[in-house]
Amino acid sequence: MQSSELTLGKVVQRFLLYVGIALSVLAVFAVGIVLSKGAKVPSAWLALAVFTSGLFWVTIRQSRAYWRRLGFWLAIAGLLVVHLLVFVPILRVYPEWRGIWFVPVIIVEGGLFGAILYLLFGPANIDSR
Repeated sequence: MQSSELTLGKVVQRFLLYVGIALSVLAVFAVGIVLSKGAKVPSAWLALAVFTSGLFWVTIRQSRAYWRRLGFWLAIAGLLVVHLLVFVPILRVYPEWRGIWFVPVIIVEGGLFGAILYLLFGPANIDSR
């Protein structure tokens, strides 16, 4: 069997990648359409989207060694859910939240995310593939 041969795992992985790309493109178009219709999006919600994207981009990029592990992606999804479960109610209850306030929060969260991923997948757990 050649290494370039497609296995079921590679096909599923590629399919999920394409689904993710398609959903991202649709989301961009949806946001563009909503904003072109004159809808106003509060700056705190835009800041949440920008800072959340940045936080997870850095976290995922720094964890490249774990990309092939399903547990890593499940942990990332769990961290995203917890992150949003905390901030969505905050922004709904406190609409005066300023986007700049995400900076110290994201710095702390980045450290926590790194520590959690290290505890789950660090060198001591390398044999638990």
